[in-house]
Amino acid sequence: MTRACVTCRRRSWSAGRLPAALLAIAFAAMGMASAAEAQWDYRAPERLHQDEPLFVHDSSLVWKYGNGTIMPVTALQDDAAPLPPPPIPMTPESGKVELVKPLVSQEQEYGEPLEDFNVQFLRTASVLLTPGQWQMDVGLVYAKADYDFPIEVSPSGVARADLKRRSLFVPFALRYGLSDRVQLSGSLPVGWASQEFSSVGRFDQTSDNGGIGDLELGVNLLCREGCYGYSPDVILSFGLTAPTGDAEYAVNGLTQATLANGVWAPSAQLLFIQRYDPIIYFYGLGYRYQAEREFDNQNVFYGHQFTYNLGVGFAVNDRITLSASFLGLFQTETQINGLGVPGSMRELLRLRFAATNYRCGRIVEPFAEIGMTEDAADSVIGVVWTY
Repeated sequence: MTRACVTCRRRSWSAGRLPAALLAIAFAAMGMASAAEAQWDYRAPERLHQDEPLFVHDSSLVWKYGNGTIMPVTALQDDAAPLPPPPIPMTPESGKVELVKPLVSQEQEYGEPLEDFNVQFLRTASVLLTPGQWQMDVGLVYAKADYDFPIEVSPSGVARADLKRRSLFVPFALRYGLSDRVQLSGSLPVGWASQEFSSVGRFDQTSDNGGIGDLELGVNLLCREGCYGYSPDVILSFGLTAPTGDAEYAVNGLTQATLANGVWAPSAQLLFIQRYDPIIYFYGLGYRYQAEREFDNQNVFYGHQFTYNLGVGFAVNDRITLSASFLGLFQTETQINGLGVPGSMRELLRLRFAATNYRCGRIVEPFAEIGMTEDAADSVIGVVWTY
């Protein structure tokens, strides 16, 4: 009896534990199979995300995943091979090894440097040319001035006289960049001038003349280069006018029509250019001395000239600039043989408007001037091409 009980108990323990062990082994096998399927089954790519890596631990295998190739993880983890040492330079025959700059440096700039075209409307008074660079101006300018004043009529009385001056000329000019801070210039007008002096019902005298005017030479010095928005460019200019054209002074009677003034005249001007992109301000003042000259055995001194200007330029884009300026000139009394001529003091005030257009290496600038006083020309219109 005793042996039989023990045997039954052992059988009952085995019968109860064996099914549980079999179930545990089955579940473990199913889990391993699912993991292996997720890791190795490339036929079901929908089970993996496209951006998740698939690691393969067998370095002898290359697996396909979709349209791409999966390298073994061991290949991805291998250290990169060391770079070979740079080749040893050959020693030149001189026995000296020189350091050579690299072909490409970090500070190297690519492309052509951008040029500042927005200041080209001040090209005659500023310093814009690089060393060795030339500029040439040609164009066509028409100027008109009308004056009226009283004249004495014998035996006693006063009548009105009219003086009309017309001129049509080509403003030839050359500019040359001597250095980064020095610019040379020269200009010579060539054209036609007409003058009419008349009084209604009394007389009418006309004069026409063609040829050249006075030669003007100049040098512009960039004294100080400004900073955008903080300080202006400072340009000091010196000029000299040579009496190359035909001119005379009306000591007795009417002068001939001419494009020239007929005297030596040195000048100096100080110009300030302030930049606030897209707006450019400029302002300055100057002085011009007109040397004494003899006309019809009379020593004539035209007087001292003081000039001043103020203007603004607006850059519409990197090729077109619109500008407006106020130009003033005050001339002291003319003297003949040391005596002042009554009523000869003059003040010329003008307004100038221009559009400066840069295209294909050429500048086209139409402009117009309006006289603000009786001494200034009534109107000046023209166009200048710069090459």
